[in-house]
Amino acid sequence: MQKRTFTQFSAAALLAAFIGSAEASTVLFADNFNRTDNTDLNAATTGKSGSLGALDWVEVKSAGEPQILGSQMRLGESGGGGGGWSIAYVDHNFTDAIISTGGEFTVSFDLGPNNSGGGTRFTGFAVGSSLAEVSGWTSNNPTSTFTTDFFFGYDTTGTNQVKVFINGTTQDFVQNIDLDSGGALSVRFSSITDFNSGSSVSYEAFINGGSVKTGSFTWSGTNENYINVYSNYTQNQGPVDNFEISAVPEPGSMALLGLGGLLLARRRRG
Repeated sequence: MQKRTFTQFSAAALLAAFIGSAEASTVLFADNFNRTDNTDLNAATTGKSGSLGALDWVEVKSAGEPQILGSQMRLGESGGGGGGWSIAYVDHNFTDAIISTGGEFTVSFDLGPNNSGGGTRFTGFAVGSSLAEVSGWTSNNPTSTFTTDFFFGYDTTGTNQVKVFINGTTQDFVQNIDLDSGGALSVRFSSITDFNSGSSVSYEAFINGGSVKTGSFTWSGTNENYINVYSNYTQNQGPVDNFEISAVPEPGSMALLGLGGLLLARRRRG
């Protein structure tokens, strides 16, 4: 039986480590909201992290008041009269080279225990908007008024439905899933070659780590990828926690470096 030397095992381990690190995602921006209660989402940077730094949240609202409360971001309608909503978008256009070269990014957040009256009450997130679209947001309902390229959210009323909308108001997915006690929502966007208008993007949506839907949509504009969280839950009962945007770097250079180490080790052995 041929014996493997320590050098061989070390080289193989090195290669696996390099490939593994190449496949690991890089957190671009994250916020766990673990800071003092405040109606100013940016009163402190505590809880914010990521390679892009402590980016600001920008609030847009109609009868709502985004706030930090109980180490969560609370969005929605402050009163209960209907027609109210609020959003918070990250003040960055996520068209970074790390996304276009790696071909994918992921958006995720935890929805806390929630309860909302009224009809068609969503909490979720949207991607693929222009700065003008998020800064001038006036939409109250993803089923009829959203102009975002992609929206993923939970309707707490009626039959407790998780829904995906693509390219405006096209409903691409609906499933009855009870998340009134909370849950983890995430979407992996992949096969991204560029951020040009009309280019296709694949997506896979997850609830509590389980895949629920795959599909695709197209960018509606060029170099437009502002990302926002939205809610029209009553009494600001759209609790969001552990928000994160991450990307996977292009693996080529790291894998080649690991392969080079393996070949060098074998040459020395010979």
